[in-house]
Amino acid sequence: MDANYNLRWDDLVSPTMSPDDYLGMYKEKIAPNYDTYDPKSEILEKIENLLIKRNEKLKIVALGADWCPDCNRNVPRMIKIVQIMKNEHVDFRILYGIMKNALHKPGEIIWHKTRSPPEATNPRFNLKKVPTFYFFNKDHELIGMIQENPKKSMEEDLLEILESNY
Repeated sequence: MDANYNLRWDDLVSPTMSPDDYLGMYKEKIAPNYDTYDPKSEILEKIENLLIKRNEKLKIVALGADWCPDCNRNVPRMIKIVQIMKNEHVDFRILYGIMKNALHKPGEIIWHKTRSPPEATNPRFNLKKVPTFYFFNKDHELIGMIQENPKKSMEEDLLEILESNY
């Protein structure tokens, strides 16, 4: 991560949902994405081994919205990854409610300032697209992000973030 980028886990001020809360609330909408996603087990094993070896506590928060098709695809995938790993070294939280400001002018933040959680317009989060997954280490420091869609797959991008920081 850019050394000037000093976002911390503690900068989250809004209430978040657990994966179970999210699945309960959006199950019907996201069921196909959750049910059909089959993450690569060899990548999940590498992630788990790296976390255990480094005695790391990974914290993840996803910022998104229920109106967003990419959120409906990728948040359930991350939930499935975390659930399959069954690892006490991972804490995943979800912050929904991001709303677009349809009247924003070029160069302005595209998120609605009063209808979105404050994290959406907080410059420290630098939220450009939803979903954005923020990954933090046990010291609550930001170690990486996935914006909107992974480059490869959710689990491969996560492994790349972890390997580049340890």
